[in-house]
Amino acid sequence: MVVLGLTLTACSGTTPQTTSAVESPTVTATATGTVQPGPTEPIPTVTADPLTPTKPTPRPSATPSATPTTPAPTPTDPGSVAGACERTLPAYPVLEPGATAPAVRSLQCFLNDADYGPVAVDGVYGAQTRAAVTKVESTFEGPAPKPGRIDAGMWVLFISRSLGDGTLKVGSKGADVVTLQRALRAAGGTITVDGDFGSETKKVVKRFQQANRIGDDGVVGDETLFLLKMGATIG
Repeated sequence: MVVLGLTLTACSGTTPQTTSAVESPTVTATATGTVQPGPTEPIPTVTADPLTPTKPTPRPSATPSATPTTPAPTPTDPGSVAGACERTLPAYPVLEPGATAPAVRSLQCFLNDADYGPVAVDGVYGAQTRAAVTKVESTFEGPAPKPGRIDAGMWVLFISRSLGDGTLKVGSKGADVVTLQRALRAAGGTITVDGDFGSETKKVVKRFQQANRIGDDGVVGDETLFLLKMGATIG
């Protein structure tokens, strides 16, 4: 039988070195003696997922309110505008075609009141006003003495056309009394226009009746109303 022997080599005073299992980075020496580090592995970059932006929740749009419709303005008769007509004048002057005066506005208002219009209340005695006056003149039994001329009798006629048919006497009040007093003033009487049939109005009515040779009782009945609406005056 062969016995294998182990030969041990002794190293005097030398301790065997232990080799580490961890590999150290390699250091390379250059000729100038500068030590440069060896290549290192790059550190991986972690990229975070971008945040997904949250879409804003849309707000419900407000329903626009309906725009109110403004009604178209209604054409207004100038004679119906407050302040456009002044029917009570200190005196009712003679007017001829072509005249421009505040009294022409009053004439135009009376023409509209008596349904001889419509006439624009503009203070100008023009073609439209003349045409309305012609309508009145066409109701006369004969031709007008002075066509287009507005004298005392014409004023009385225009004003009185809007009088009612009721009897007026002392104690009567209201719009018909105002119209009567205006007509008597246009006829030549001195009278206050206040809508109150008092002693002053009775006195002027009697003067009118006497001037036209009818019973002078101071009461405005059918006969007196007829004469007023025909344009009679005190003279």
